[in-house]
Formats: sequence, C-alpha cells, structure tokens
Amino acid sequence: MPRITRIDPEPFFTLPHRTSGPAGVPLHNRLPFYRAYATGLPGHVKGIVLTSDLQGREAGGQNRLLGAPVAEALVALSRDGVIPAPDAVFLCGDLYDYPDCHKRGGTGPVDEVFLAFSAMAPEVVGVLGNHDQVAYPGALPDNTNLLDGGVVTVLGNLKVGGVSGIVGNPNRNQRRTEDDFLAVLESVTDQTQDILLLHQGPTDPERADRRGDPGVALSLETGFQGLTVFGHTRWDWPWLIPLGDGQALNVDGRVVVVLPEVDGE
Repeated sequence: MPRITRIDPEPFFTLPHRTSGPAGVPLHNRLPFYRAYATGLPGHVKGIVLTSDLQGREAGGQNRLLGAPVAEALVALSRDGVIPAPDAVFLCGDLYDYPDCHKRGGTGPVDEVFLAFSAMAPEVVGVLGNHDQVAYPGALPDNTNLLDGGVVTVLGNLKVGGVSGIVGNPNRNQRRTEDDFLAVLESVTDQTQDILLLHQGPTDPERADRRGDPGVALSLETGFQGLTVFGHTRWDWPWLIPLGDGQALNVDGRVVVVLPEVDGE
C-alpha cells in the first residue's frame, strides 16, 4: 500500500500555458511539477505521476489541451535524467479548456489528453471531472483505464479504484446526488486497498478553508486505509493530510511525481 512520506516544497520544473481567466481574458500561468516520495510502491516501480485540473492550453504550437504538453514534458524530463520514466500516470479529472480560453468552466472532450499519456506511460488510470467528456471511449488504448465505480489492478499488484464527477444535479455533466455518489464511493473502497482516484475529494476535517465534500471525508475516515488522490478545489501547502488510517492528496493544478522512498532518507 503506497504511503507518501514527504513532498518537496518547491517545484523542480514549471510548464508555461494559457488558461481561461475572468472577463474572457486568458491568463498566462506556469504549471508546477513536484517530487514526492512514498513507501509501499511495487518493488519494480521507479515512479508514478499524479495530477488533476489541467485546465488550459499549451502556450503555442498546436493549441493542444494542457495535458498533451505535460505528457511531452515528462518524457523530456525522464530523457534528461531529471526523473525516471513514469511506470504509470493517474489522472483525476478536469482536463478541458476552450480553444480560445475565453471562459472558465468549459466542458468538452479530453480524449487527446488520455491518448497523450497512454503513448508515454505503460499504464494510465483516470477519472473524469465535471468539465470532462470522452467522445470516443472505445478508441482509448488498451493500457488506459477510465474509472467510474470500477477497480483495476495495475503495476502487477496495485489495486486502484475510481469515481468520476462530483456531487450535484444529476441532469448536469458528471454529477450525482450525494447519496448516489457516496454509494458508488463506498462500493469502490470496499474493493480497493491501495489508491483511490476521485475528482471531488474530501474536506479537510481540521481546516475549513480546505474545501471538499464532508460526506466524502467521513466515508474515507471510517472506511479506507489507502491513498486518496483528488482535485476539483485548490488547497494551499501542505496538500497531503492524514484521513482516518489513510492519506488524502490534493493534486489540483499540479503534477506530482512520486518516487520510491530510500531507506534512511
């Protein structure tokens, strides 16, 4: 069972991009990449990537969704020896932004992001956010698993479960009533020991300014001992909290490369 021991407080790399801003004016930002360290990863694993809320477009070129240049950046960083080549990528949703970045909260297809990551990592597992759609789910490669109430085994023996979307009006994109969301969540945690992927995560029971869903927090506190990875709402440092016997990590708007902890460090 993976357990994060520490996260470097400063990013080791940032990627320029455009994202939708207020009043229809695009913002120019830099996406931070961080290193984290964990025990309990499968012995052959050199690194995994966790990320969410890549809502933006590349700074130039083909105007692709931000996830595509992120995948390319990870390849370049591994080629240069900055990080090992990732054994798996885990995506927690909200990967879409309008082509002209004219309005926050756009909803649209994110197929190209899953295709980009599947081309550079042996295994990709993800959930959809409330702004995501997949136009051609049947065309996703065999090494890609899109979860919504399902559980898969990856990297040999790592059990990963996931629930897409958020609590909200079920007539809107990727939303469920709270009762339905928690029922699906608990059906997944009953089967999953290692990693849980969510878009909407828990609130922090210790700090009210770290927003999330209190029902999700209560469910995880009492029913899950693994690592929950999520996005949807931005938390300031530190983004890793204990939750019951498990941990919860907010990766909203950041890329976290998790490396095996070395004994004695």
